[in-house]
Parts: sequence; structure tokens; C-alpha cells
Amino acid sequence: MSKFTILFAIARKEFVDHLRNGWIIAVGLAFAIFSLLITFVGFGFTGSVGIGQEQSTLFSLINLVIYLVPLLGLLLSYDGIAGEHERGTLDLLRSYPFNSLLLLYGKWLGLFMVLASTLIVGLTAPAIISIVSGHTLQAWTVLLVTSVWVGIVFNSIALMFSVLILERSRLIAIAIGIWLLFVVLFDLGVIGLLVSTEGNVPMDLVNLLFYLNPTALYRLLSIDLIMDQAMIQQLGLAGQIPPTVALIAAFAAWTVVPVVIAGWRIRRLGK
Repeated sequence: MSKFTILFAIARKEFVDHLRNGWIIAVGLAFAIFSLLITFVGFGFTGSVGIGQEQSTLFSLINLVIYLVPLLGLLLSYDGIAGEHERGTLDLLRSYPFNSLLLLYGKWLGLFMVLASTLIVGLTAPAIISIVSGHTLQAWTVLLVTSVWVGIVFNSIALMFSVLILERSRLIAIAIGIWLLFVVLFDLGVIGLLVSTEGNVPMDLVNLLFYLNPTALYRLLSIDLIMDQAMIQQLGLAGQIPPTVALIAAFAAWTVVPVVIAGWRIRRLGK
């Protein structure tokens, strides 16, 4: 049996197991409902009920993704390896004649499939409404790709801690703490820094802080790729968004580095 066959078999099992779990379907439907409400009401920059302007609708969806998708990614993955360990199946799986890294990568791929499916369900309906209304497909495709990507980043982070800690009771608290840190506390910290210094903070330092938070990278990258210059100026970000290549490189690092650490750790578990 080839490595790719084993990899996709593990990924398929992970995908099917989560699909059988009713809450993931409920999350997809809830995301779809919220997306539709945002599309119809167009809150944020429009004051009337109806299909809002595309730019304001997309910006509101970006904010929705920041709150929901990282939490979804963390809750999907926090017990990916620790759960196998507590059920006593990790040692059994590692006794099979394949590299333990395949188990990790297979789970990561399966979680990617689950997350992508959930977001496709959640964004398809508002995308169709927007396209039928005369808007383009490109912006919605970019939104889907970046939204899945930020979820995968948090999948990677959660899998890393799942291998490092191996205790589900501690991991759920860590997952919630990571979400609070990156989604809520980070923005409050940056605002507090700017207020306390009366805005006298070098822009390079502010950009460095953004690189330390994957949700901030997601927001900036999505705005950079989706919004027009008028909208970017209205948001007060004209000339303040780092280069696109730098944002993508930092996003890629947040995706890969946790998996590399998890791979290093899972290989040492059997030694």
C-alpha cells in the first residue's frame, strides 16, 4: 500500500467521522444563515434592508469569519492526536507499518476537507445571491480561499498542541484561550498601545504585531485582495497594508511551522 493511499485513507476516515457528528453540520448551516443575514441586511456601511453593497457585505463577512472560523478550526482539531492517545488507539495506529507522520498529515488533510466543506456550505448561498445581482465571482472565491486558510492555520495550531499536551481536559481550555488571545485580546492590546502612546508608535512595529496574529493577517490579506481602493481608504488603511507577498509568506509560516513542530513531537513519542 502506497504512502498516498494510506494518507488519503486516514484523511477520509477523519472527514467521515466529523461528518457523522451532527454539530459540524449545524455549524455549517448556522454560518450559512449568518452569511445570508449579512447579505440581505448589508449591515456595517449600509443603513437599509436589502442586498447590501458588495464591498460592505464582504467586509462584514470577513469580520464574521474572524470570530467563528478560528474557533471552529480549534474545536475541530484540539483532540486530533490527544483523543487517540486517551482512547488508547494512538499506540495501535503507530504500530502499523507506516510512518507516524502519515497519521498527522492524514488528520490534517481530513480536517482541511471538513473545514472547506463547512465554509463552502456557508458561503455558497450569499455568493449566488451576489453574483445573480450582477457582482463578480472573483471576490467571493478569494474570500472562500482566505477563510478556509485561516481555519487551517488554527487547525495546525490545535494539532500542534494536541501532540504536545496529549490531555483533552487541558486542551479544551488551551483552545479557548488561544481563540480569546488572537481574536479578542490582541486587538484590545493594540488599541491600548496606540491610546497610551497617543498614536506615536512606529508603523513597522504595528506591522510586526500584525504578523504575530493570524487573524490580523487574514483581515489584512482579505482586505488587500478583495476591497477596492475607495473602500480601503474608507477603512483608514490606505498605504498601511503590508505588501501582499509578505502577508502570504507570514500566513504560510503560520500554517506550516505548527505542523512541523507537531511532526517533530509525534516522531519522538515512540522513542
